[in-house]
Amino acid sequence: MPGDLLLTPFIAGVLVTMVLALAGAGLFLRGSVWQALALGQWAAVGGVLASVLHWPVLPVALLLGGGIMVLLQRSRDRERLPLAVFLAGLAAVTLLAANFAQASLAAAAWAEGQLYFAGPNELWAATGLSLLTLLMVPVLLRVWLHAQIAPDVSAASRPAVWQHLGEIVWLVAAIVLGSMVLGLPAALATLLLPAWGAAWLARNLTGLVLWTQGIALFGFLVAWTISLPLDQPFAPVLVLVNVMLALGARLAAMLR
Repeated sequence: MPGDLLLTPFIAGVLVTMVLALAGAGLFLRGSVWQALALGQWAAVGGVLASVLHWPVLPVALLLGGGIMVLLQRSRDRERLPLAVFLAGLAAVTLLAANFAQASLAAAAWAEGQLYFAGPNELWAATGLSLLTLLMVPVLLRVWLHAQIAPDVSAASRPAVWQHLGEIVWLVAAIVLGSMVLGLPAALATLLLPAWGAAWLARNLTGLVLWTQGIALFGFLVAWTISLPLDQPFAPVLVLVNVMLALGARLAAMLR
């Protein structure tokens, strides 16, 4: 560890990575990866807007992210509407950054990631979400398994309404907090790429979750080891590392 000052961001990053990796496995099983793009982008809009209004970042990001999730859940279009919402969020961030100096700084921070500057507040939020995740794992796996088998086994017992709502609220919190701590590109890369790589290697649900966690954590450690001594922004380094790991998993699956 380079210094004690980096211990807090390191632990916060590890916790957020584990939560995002689990969320990525769930999104992969639910076939809802496009929702992650839209939700993450609007979390960034919330963060940038909060900087303009001088409001706390996390509540505003959660509010906008939750609103977008409600909109997406009410539509059966799993690709075009989330893509349109993502593009609208990208335009909103660009316009805010073009018209407000503080928004420009906030937009850059969300794009590059603020992991090196994560403090006790981010660490407490990541710890709380991690503990909540441990309690919710059985519920999350039940909802995702039902999403997998429902088209083929229509008589399978459906999860309760509160389990569906709990899973959605948890997803919103994971993506918003992950985007705030790691930066939007790094959070999306942690959501999508480890689960994609793990799908080539896993033989069942447990394998998918474990492979996803392993690839995501290894990617985080490699990116941390590379970006810190080279004084590089963390988010783009993590994205490139996760791309290479996902491709490596695909190659390993072809060779075995």
